[in-house]
Amino acid sequence: MTRTIAATLLLFAATITQAQTRFRVTDVTVTEKGNAIKGNDAVAEIVGSEGDDRLVLMDQNGVWVKTQVRVRTHNSNRSSVKESAVYATFELRLKVDGKGDRRTIQKVFYGEDERKTTIKEKFTVKRGIDVRVITVEFTGILE
Repeated sequence: MTRTIAATLLLFAATITQAQTRFRVTDVTVTEKGNAIKGNDAVAEIVGSEGDDRLVLMDQNGVWVKTQVRVRTHNSNRSSVKESAVYATFELRLKVDGKGDRRTIQKVFYGEDERKTTIKEKFTVKRGIDVRVITVEFTGILE
């Protein structure tokens, strides 16, 4: 019985002490015709150094913005610069009144570079002759 409890505690301690990567998304702004709406700040928590997480950045007034953040490293036998690179890939999804669109953006952070970026994407949503141009912008920080 004590072995089972000790093994469980050891496993629990190992999972708690495992490194965790965070990608913090702040300053979310959705702009349409000069009207800016603030979205939600969010944190993608990735167990270990590589993986992905999904975040809802905004769900207001018929506009829904979600992103999936994937973080990975690169193994390169020929380049020490590429070997130290960290890739952050964003799949940004926008849904307006039931009609959706998506973009994929990749940012690369090399070596000791500051791991902070600003994403700004413009979406054009058409329904018949009505055209809506919506800009999604946010700041991302890899921690």
